[in-house]
Amino acid sequence: MILPPGWVLYDTSEQTERDLLEQARVRLRDAGRPETYALLSEHVKRALAAARKQGAFMMIMAGDEAPEWATVPVSILGTLVKGAPGISLDAMVADAVERRGARALHDSRQFLRWVDERKVELSGETAGAYTVVYLTPIPGSRRAQALQLTATLVHPVDTDPTADPAMASWLELLDAHVATLTWTGR
Repeated sequence: MILPPGWVLYDTSEQTERDLLEQARVRLRDAGRPETYALLSEHVKRALAAARKQGAFMMIMAGDEAPEWATVPVSILGTLVKGAPGISLDAMVADAVERRGARALHDSRQFLRWVDERKVELSGETAGAYTVVYLTPIPGSRRAQALQLTATLVHPVDTDPTADPAMASWLELLDAHVATLTWTGR
């Protein structure tokens, strides 16, 4: 998958968590904002613990080398979705289409895409969370396994990400990048 400029794919291990938090600590200290680290570290720890609990094995987000225009409050988590032994994920897909409005990404037969909108609490503040879920079957699994990419855009509660030109552009960019995923080595 082609990533936006400066974005990095990380695993969700506790070592990665420690490394990212140390980088943030140094940056915030150098920027004269060490008090922000306590809030950030608790949020990151909770978020990564929740991601690991959901089975996320990777995350994609803007890295240190990302140009300013590519640094937005968006992250993408990757999880492996499995059907019951010998059963395909067809029922999950049907449910996503019927109840969540899932549709093919760019008329693709590779990805199914749906959206979830909710409010979240971040450091005592309420924010909007616009989540786009992409689901694609893993080749050779007979639709018993799929890769799920979940991209979440955090935004002000009073902003509609699909109507805001900058956020809408980012959502289109995410769709375009996810659509570049190809399977290799299988």
